[in-house]
Amino acid sequence: MEDHIVSQQEVEVVAGPEAAASARAAVAQMGLLQLHGRIDDVQLAISEVVSNAVRHGRLRQDVDSVRITVGIGPDTVRVTVVQPTIADVQFGEPRFETENPGGFGLLLVDRVVDSWGHDPGPPGRVWVEFEKRS
Repeated sequence: MEDHIVSQQEVEVVAGPEAAASARAAVAQMGLLQLHGRIDDVQLAISEVVSNAVRHGRLRQDVDSVRITVGIGPDTVRVTVVQPTIADVQFGEPRFETENPGGFGLLLVDRVVDSWGHDPGPPGRVWVEFEKRS
């Protein structure tokens, strides 16, 4: 996809409890018209990936930022989230125990995106891709 990028936009959101909401709002303002029918999927994926970067990336609240790059191609949109810290991107298995359940967000992401991957870093990157559907 990277070879087929027609335009690219970037935004940074400050780490903290509102980071995912800020990321969703910023990407919504980019007008991804080719993904109009999939905007809920885009928003869910962005929420999960940004939340994970803030929560697990050892980012300092109100100090560090997550950088989001949206690359737009003729038929594909790639969203890349970078956590600019020394923490590597790592993935764990979902946990079902009642005291500390979690780890289900990337299962949701996997269901709504066409492809995704990561570069452990540092800095860590997670990318998701969405294909235009007729």
